[in-house]
Amino acid sequence: MLKLKEGMQIEFETIDDVNMKKIKPQQLDDFDEKFLNKIVGSSTNEVMQVKRTTITQSTAVQVLLNWILLESSEYKVSKFTLFTDAEYNNTDILFSNSAEALFELIRDSNKNNKATITKVKKMYKDVEEFKNVYDSIKEKYEFVSMENIDEKIDENCSELFRKAGINKVVYYQRIKELLQHITVQIMDGIYSKKPYIFTYKKFMTLLEEICSRMTEEITLPQYSDFKKLYSVDFNDLSISKSREYKQLLACELPQPIIKTHLGYGEYYKELRFKYMELNKISKIENIEETTHENFEMVKLELQKNKNDTPFNRLNATKQQGNAYAQNEHVRFGSGIFLTKEGIEDIQISWKDHKHETTEN
Repeated sequence: MLKLKEGMQIEFETIDDVNMKKIKPQQLDDFDEKFLNKIVGSSTNEVMQVKRTTITQSTAVQVLLNWILLESSEYKVSKFTLFTDAEYNNTDILFSNSAEALFELIRDSNKNNKATITKVKKMYKDVEEFKNVYDSIKEKYEFVSMENIDEKIDENCSELFRKAGINKVVYYQRIKELLQHITVQIMDGIYSKKPYIFTYKKFMTLLEEICSRMTEEITLPQYSDFKKLYSVDFNDLSISKSREYKQLLACELPQPIIKTHLGYGEYYKELRFKYMELNKISKIENIEETTHENFEMVKLELQKNKNDTPFNRLNATKQQGNAYAQNEHVRFGSGIFLTKEGIEDIQISWKDHKHETTEN
């Protein structure tokens, strides 16, 4: 992606008709042989398989089967690349089986109709015809085992993200934001079983947008991306026993709404950490002091109106302005964060401590 030039695009799509609904972003590498990755230019169509694990004979065969299907399609592929990080000590075993041996393996397979090997089996009945496509891929094939991938990424991001002109922390935050956005887009493509196509123009637009949101003065992660990557599991005791959860439970909110509010808190926590990295402690203090002052005024007003309930405290506090919070998700999240255990002086309670529920 970082090497895209004008007129080029990257395509990421699933190969097999399989259920990808349960895949989590951090598990992408476990299923990578199921995905087709293409780098398309005006006169080139490069297919790349990226392996960040040990390449076994089984996964090598799976990659080759996928490529055989592709080479047999209407797509004209100019290059096939198997890419791996040198730290995994992978060797090139993709063509360790001869065409004849692989053909026999395919012929003897009894997997179901949805399996890639079965699709190849139906396509090729003649060994010579199979050998032709096998040899064609081999001629256009390259094995790449790269050392110091992080350094290469840094090298290619340096100019794109203005490394020389900004704080190094901001620079690396921009790279992380790019990775997070692309991960979300790929996961959305997998879930909907649609290809994710990323053009040079989209790339340039995204870079400008990230640079405007992540500066030395402004730190604003993309909320929609964060929400899709952050998951709440109520079976996790660290969540179900947390003060934030118990306080929201006291507001008599349904579980999906509690989950959303816990997400606000995590989003603010992420923003807070980024400000700490930049030593912008005053930004944190201003956001949190204002949130707490808003809460105290809301509580007083509700008590005077004899309408002081946990839900009303939460709801009214969320409606208060906070000039130091850059968007409503930061504003909401700071309130949830301040209900945490261990917050001193400015801790918030939707339900006062002496009445707090002890339910999990």
